[in-house]
Amino acid sequence: MVKVIYRSTFARVTEGDTMGRADILRAIKDSESEAKKIQSDAESKASETVSNARVKAAESTSLGRQGADDEASKMLSDARAAAEKEAESVAAEGEVELERVASGGNKNRSAAADAVLETFRKD
Repeated sequence: MVKVIYRSTFARVTEGDTMGRADILRAIKDSESEAKKIQSDAESKASETVSNARVKAAESTSLGRQGADDEASKMLSDARAAAEKEAESVAAEGEVELERVASGGNKNRSAAADAVLETFRKD
């Protein structure tokens, strides 16, 4: 048994509370257990925080990819529509030119036939 002795200011020794060795060891073990629990809780909280951060990062990455895919799809669709419009314009111009050439050929057909016949008749 350990006796705790206090010394007063009058140089008298007064006897304080006595605390057994088992009580002291129990108090130390209780303090260690509580410290381990606090450490375990802190580690658990840190792990949860890291896990939540990873989930949020994955969601953010997924949303970013989805946004990029949507934007790329829109750009392709716009480019496709512009190309189709340009192709229709070129095709229409080609049709007009084809009609012009065909009508010019019809006008010159009899003159061409006469020129060919004239060439054969000379020989």
